Amino acid sequence: MATRAATFTARIRNLHDYQLRLLHNIMPVPSGVDIANTLKYFSQTLLTVLKDVPSSPMEMLKSQEKDSVRLGLYPILDYKGLYSAIVQLTDVVPLIQCGLNVFGQAMLQCLGCLLPFLDHDMIDTLPYMTASMVAVLPSELHQEIINSLCFYILPFTITRRNADDDDEQENYASRSVAAIIMMVFQYSEDPAHHCQLLECLMTNKKNVVKDLLCVIAYGTSGARASAAKLLFYYWPTFNPNLFDRRVVLQKFSNLVPFVCQHDMCPNAGNAEAAKVCYDHCISITFASDSPPPLYLCIECANEIHREHPNQMFFDILHPMQQVSMTCENKNCRASDKYAVSICFSTECASYNGNHPIRYCQQCHNIRHNNRRGGDHIVHTSLPQLWDMDAEVQTYMVESIVSLLKEAKHLNSDISKGSADIHSKASLLNVLTTEDPIPLEERQLLGRYGVWLLVGLCTPHEDTPAEILGRLLSMLFHWFDITSYTFDDQESTLERLKTEFVCGWLSDVCSSHFKVFVSCLLPHPPDYARVGGHWDTLISRTSHLKDGLNRLFSLVPYEIITSEIWDYVMPHWMEAMVNDVPEKEQHELKNLLSKILDPDMSPLGFDAKKLYYFVAVRFKKTSARVQEQALNWLQILTAQDIVIPLPQLFAMFNDGVRVMKGNSKDDKLTKTCKHEESGRRGSPVKDVDDTSPSPVREDSSGNTSGLSDDEAPTSRHVEFETDAELTLSCCILMLDVLLRQMELQEVEKHNGV
Repeated sequence: MATRAATFTARIRNLHDYQLRLLHNIMPVPSGVDIANTLKYFSQTLLTVLKDVPSSPMEMLKSQEKDSVRLGLYPILDYKGLYSAIVQLTDVVPLIQCGLNVFGQAMLQCLGCLLPFLDHDMIDTLPYMTASMVAVLPSELHQEIINSLCFYILPFTITRRNADDDDEQENYASRSVAAIIMMVFQYSEDPAHHCQLLECLMTNKKNVVKDLLCVIAYGTSGARASAAKLLFYYWPTFNPNLFDRRVVLQKFSNLVPFVCQHDMCPNAGNAEAAKVCYDHCISITFASDSPPPLYLCIECANEIHREHPNQMFFDILHPMQQVSMTCENKNCRASDKYAVSICFSTECASYNGNHPIRYCQQCHNIRHNNRRGGDHIVHTSLPQLWDMDAEVQTYMVESIVSLLKEAKHLNSDISKGSADIHSKASLLNVLTTEDPIPLEERQLLGRYGVWLLVGLCTPHEDTPAEILGRLLSMLFHWFDITSYTFDDQESTLERLKTEFVCGWLSDVCSSHFKVFVSCLLPHPPDYARVGGHWDTLISRTSHLKDGLNRLFSLVPYEIITSEIWDYVMPHWMEAMVNDVPEKEQHELKNLLSKILDPDMSPLGFDAKKLYYFVAVRFKKTSARVQEQALNWLQILTAQDIVIPLPQLFAMFNDGVRVMKGNSKDDKLTKTCKHEESGRRGSPVKDVDDTSPSPVREDSSGNTSGLSDDEAPTSRHVEFETDAELTLSCCILMLDVLLRQMELQEVEKHNGV
């Protein structure tokens, strides 16, 4: 025994020596074959030790509480040192120059053999460590990595019960599932590997959807794309009328079957495994080079069972051959047969040829209730966003945002200054030079986000403004980006917008008007600053230009009603006055000309409705409100925006009438104020409560600065007295009228 322990320790030192030689390029540099031979020694030693153990360590692995008993069954060898040495070797895998495939196979085999000898800390980290090898080993070994995870590691790690028997508290290995999914989805390009991993996780873990949503929300683009497709592929639909079934039920690559591991299998390499035996002695006897448990085809299982009739052989689930939208219970009698759940227990799967089975609501209630099926692992269709727990709700919101962000401009010249825009990510050098997803596919990837949004995020009265505002703002950005698409994509996306999204937006606007319009302002709340120009470092002018583009992209869908227009345009005009330097105002000219054309406006408003938000500020308002509106008109006039002269005269006529009335009643008003203040102890407003007040950006206090640029200095003098304001208004009126008459080529000296 002492000799074996000494040899074991010496071989571990060999592994450390290999690692150092590779790391520092010390000659002779070990090959993958050299390291593989040492790892094979450990595999055979561990299997020999395991075979002499009388109890069943594979059963003990299920509970952390039995770890001390399990570890006490083995002779004292440096198992922890071996695991640490293997972990260190993974860091130098890219430095191995030859024999990489042999090395990878030996490492996977050794990890499987080492699992029963590890304590709970190392067991918790083993799944992710194994999954991370997909990033460094060649693609030829990816299938073996997935098999190692799905058949030898994940079933015995993520299912372990904690020492306190709290089934609701996940262990570390279970909490690392999202990272495992992300790693495999990112570095393995074969969709069959993604399906195999996800089906394994769905077999062994409840609430896998939380991990999948986490990957969609925070993963890389490649991992996000695969995760989104598989979410809609596997999970029962939450709205069968919302999806294009041809997209959701697309055919994935056929899974490579996991074959029988019996050394003497008559159909070696061809017979698919259908049974599993967890007895470690049987496993080592009939599969001398494989770690336990033993996976067998039907023929080999029957043969071994005849020799060992006391051994138990359990069915294993076969991969899902197809995904049905309806109930797969052959005796289903429900009128609504749409599937709402999918069960991965062997009991229910036995009714479906040992494949996971889908149930409608009625059959689900019969199979899973207080009397039966309580321990089955069942995955149900996604509930409404507001019915999810806080963590899943956060993942869902960020998943929708991330999917909608995947859409990119197909034409890099759409924005004149796009070449000068530096995103925060690019400044940190975290952007890859090669996009793993074609640009055309990115445009369509946002559909999954739209389906989740429209299907699961119907707001109610108590919906938090922060969540709804973030979703709305991102959706508006998606409208803007997808305005530029190829013909076939355009028909798909436009149909999605008109059939589903516009109706959803209309309902939200009716029930949450303030939140809706706040996302269309130039200075929206911080929670609505998401997507597009909000993710970049650009000037104030570029912010406003891109924001106006976002607003303009909604116009063709009749989302911008006259009520919304009258609410948001004063804020946009004031932002142009305050935030855009005079030398940069010309950048907004083309966009303003399209929106404010009284004859060809895409809004569908006549000139009176188009400028109502200005005209209303000359009726029963103070001189300060009028001055603000006149500054807007001056900006528009400077950009050669034509405003019908009859409307201008009507506006100014109302304004002058109000100013004259205010001047006559000024003394009386001040007296009334003094008397009312003395009686009630409170001031009286200058104007009627229903009259407009001056627009002030960021007055809510819940927004941050528009840009890191220094705010431009005001171009307008702040007057104090009403007389000064009145005089300023009259001068501005004359200036606007004169320049509009010149713009519209009105003949001079002919009167009006």
